Amino acid sequence: MKIRTFFTLVLMGVAVHAAYAEDSPGIKVIQINDHLLAFYDGRDPSGKRLSPDWNWVDDAAMKLGIATYALYKGDRAIVYDTFTSTKQAQWVRDYLENKGIKHFTVVLSHWHLDHIGGLAVYKDSNILATALARETMAKDKEKIEAGSLWGPPGINPLVLPNITYHNRLDLYLDDLKLELHNINVHSADTNVIYIPSEKILLAGDMLEDSLTYMVEIENLAEHVKNLKQLKSMDIDKIYPNHGDPDVIRHGGYNKTFIDATIDYITKVLTRAHEENYLKGTMEEYIGDSVAKGWVHHFEPYRDVHEQNLKSVYEYYKDKPLPELKEK
Repeated sequence: MKIRTFFTLVLMGVAVHAAYAEDSPGIKVIQINDHLLAFYDGRDPSGKRLSPDWNWVDDAAMKLGIATYALYKGDRAIVYDTFTSTKQAQWVRDYLENKGIKHFTVVLSHWHLDHIGGLAVYKDSNILATALARETMAKDKEKIEAGSLWGPPGINPLVLPNITYHNRLDLYLDDLKLELHNINVHSADTNVIYIPSEKILLAGDMLEDSLTYMVEIENLAEHVKNLKQLKSMDIDKIYPNHGDPDVIRHGGYNKTFIDATIDYITKVLTRAHEENYLKGTMEEYIGDSVAKGWVHHFEPYRDVHEQNLKSVYEYYKDKPLPELKEK
């Protein structure tokens, strides 16, 4: 499937009011706790940085807004995703080096281009991903470098992960345990970071605010099942890559973020054979969750919603709809 239109703290129970500062080249630095930083860029509906012509950086990632994260202790850091470009990634690396960081490990949430654009900045470091993520990147390497997979710009050179895992892996940053989980939500190669001592989940694109972008339509029923299982984890705070920076700044999302995503996917799937399905508005699908404060209305997600409906309609128009089990 060619992606073209869009692709799209509480620490130990005490709320942390994070620092929030504007920094060149537009990246906001959010101090979540004493060893976790968020770097946030974009969420400007009218901004065009790269080109006046359509491109996946301006018209997808930056329009929706994107965060990356860094966990650090002593002179070591684990960087979760690398933004859309080497310019952004180099800014993050310089910022961390100025804090005394000398050794980096990159952990990828998944293979999508807005998360791997800055990998060349860390070519001297270990880069870790799920085995499926590396396999996909290797298969499409020439197209990604040429800018022909999603359209321009290309990511050239594309640096591939040199460490992969299946299902589950534990990392340690000094005494801080990080659990890496490969969970099939959004894309089959999705890799989230769970910090059990702090009950924090770095969710990648598994969860988005205002709504999830649907890519692997054939797996949506599996996504719902896996999201329901995710709710059984002991999670206090969730930090997504595509979310509201003010929510990230004020302590992140709670488990109702998962409920909102389950509700949205369920509605999109179960209504797919209804008359006038393609005319269903974003408000009809996320209005309840917005009213409850679980997610927030952000107008650029209207295009994502319309693309979701079109993709699901095309996939299921001649197929029976999947059964969504309660558990």
